[in-house]
Order: sequence, then structure tokens, then C-alpha cells
Amino acid sequence: MQTRRYVDGHLVESVVDEPAFKPGVNALAFTYDYALKPELAPLALANQSKRNRIVSRMLHINESSGDLLNKLEAVRVLCQETGCAQRYLAHDAVNGIAQAIARIDDARGSTELRARFEDYLANVQDRDLSLGVAMTDAKATRSKKPHEQANPDTYVHVVERNAKGIVISGTKQSSPVRPTCTSSW
Repeated sequence: MQTRRYVDGHLVESVVDEPAFKPGVNALAFTYDYALKPELAPLALANQSKRNRIVSRMLHINESSGDLLNKLEAVRVLCQETGCAQRYLAHDAVNGIAQAIARIDDARGSTELRARFEDYLANVQDRDLSLGVAMTDAKATRSKKPHEQANPDTYVHVVERNAKGIVISGTKQSSPVRPTCTSSW
């Protein structure tokens, strides 16, 4: 890719050598390295049973509550080791996309989108790609703080505390998932 990147107004010649990107680059590298460590592999890797393949936890479609717990523990280890949990958003995004596509296909009485997404995800998993995902609050009026918004649900916030814990309300939004290589689905 021939892209131009800027940080704080200066042109970045090399992403891997740019100090501002170092925490993210190191965190990304760690997600590949920890899959090779026997003591961390159960957290870093998952069995994608539909294809009978071991894949990165960060690219896995959850099949059990254990998968969710292992993902949370993987993110905890990642944050402890690097201070930056970058790649985990791909996990959240592919799981959300899989659910949304299943609902759309079910409503249409189709399997077209599901099949296309499964082909795309298989390619990403087989190549162990990192996906670029951004997740953020929906924001509404960006010049205002969360508590100043006309609609409080433009940010995720606590609406109640009770004996069971907390109740939250609000929205999150995710940008399109883009692999680090050219691919389409």
C-alpha cells in the first residue's frame, strides 16, 4: 500500500519506527507471540469447531461462555504485558457482524450473507490477519461532554445501581472491519 500517514502534523515515514505507534505495534506483535507460548496458547487460540481449525482468539466466533471468559482473560494478559489492547476489537466486531448477518439472512430466508461472511472470515483466520476496527461512542454533538448531550444515550452510561450490579444504557458504534490486506466479501 502506498499510504501517507501523519501524526501531530508530521509525515510518518515508517509505521514500525514511529514512536507514537510503538505501543500499538508492540501490542499487535504480542498477540502473535503469545500464541506460541504453551502457557498462554489456551487463551490466545480457540477451536473454530465448524471448520475444525485452531484460530486466533482475536478472530474467533464465540461458541460458548468459556470462549468469552478466555477472550476476557486474553485481553487482561495483553493489557498487563503491553498496556494496549488493540487487536481484541476484531473479536468484538466479527462476533457482532456474524450475529447481525445471521439475523438478516434469517429474516430473508437466505444464507447468502452468512456464506459470504464465513468465506471472508475463513480467509482472515487462515492467514491470521489483524483487522483494523474502531469502536467508539456514537457521540452526537462532539463539542459537548457526555452529560451535556440532549440524548444521554449517545454515550454508554450507568442508569442504575442495584444489588445485582449496574444497568447501562446507550450506544456504541463500530467502523467497518478492514483487513490489513486487500480482500472483499
